[in-house]
Amino acid sequence: MVFVLDEESRKKLFEKISKDPFANYMGIKLLELGEGYSKLSMKVTEEMLNFHNVPHGGAIFALADAAFAAGSNSHNNASFALTMCINYRRPVKAGTILIAECEEESVGKSTGLYRIKVITEDGKLVASCQGTVFRTGKSVV
Repeated sequence: MVFVLDEESRKKLFEKISKDPFANYMGIKLLELGEGYSKLSMKVTEEMLNFHNVPHGGAIFALADAAFAAGSNSHNNASFALTMCINYRRPVKAGTILIAECEEESVGKSTGLYRIKVITEDGKLVASCQGTVFRTGKSVV
């Protein structure tokens, strides 16, 4: 099912996604939202580091997952993750700003396939992900 996204609906969707409690707890910010696309950021804090003094994989995954959620729900069709696979490329230090971008690769009536990349502000790849969602056919807003 396709939902029409007028300007008011786009604003409501952006606002709803921006208020995600867990993402806010992690310091994740929604920067951009388009149909089949999202861009989010997160600053790596000391609390996100593991015993190797690099970000815990779960912190990086949380950012990628938030981008996946935003991008896959961007059509205003409530979508829920079925699978997500992440490949870590390089560690970063506390204080680093990470950017996650989600791009739709394929979308059908009941499923969608997305690619997510997590990079540093200067463009170095930190992680690469792929995810599949179930699309409910119900509106988000």
